[in-house]
Amino acid sequence: MPDATAKRRTCPPGLLRRDDAAAYCGVSAATWDRWTAADLNPEPRKIGGAVLWSRHELAEWCRRGCMARRQWAAVWLQILARR
Repeated sequence: MPDATAKRRTCPPGLLRRDDAAAYCGVSAATWDRWTAADLNPEPRKIGGAVLWSRHELAEWCRRGCMARRQWAAVWLQILARR
């Protein structure tokens, strides 16, 4: 019988699962979970049941001071509009 990690699908390029998103931002998974519950980090995307964060968005979020989700959402839309 295959183990649980073998069943886990790989993420699309540029997207991070919870543990990787936390590590990318330099915090523990527990801190990341608290931030997510309190809307302090960017909104995750849900794809096929997986909860994922954009690596590019997290990089911009960190560069711009890690603002709360509500404030960040407006900034992120402006960034995307400039592309």
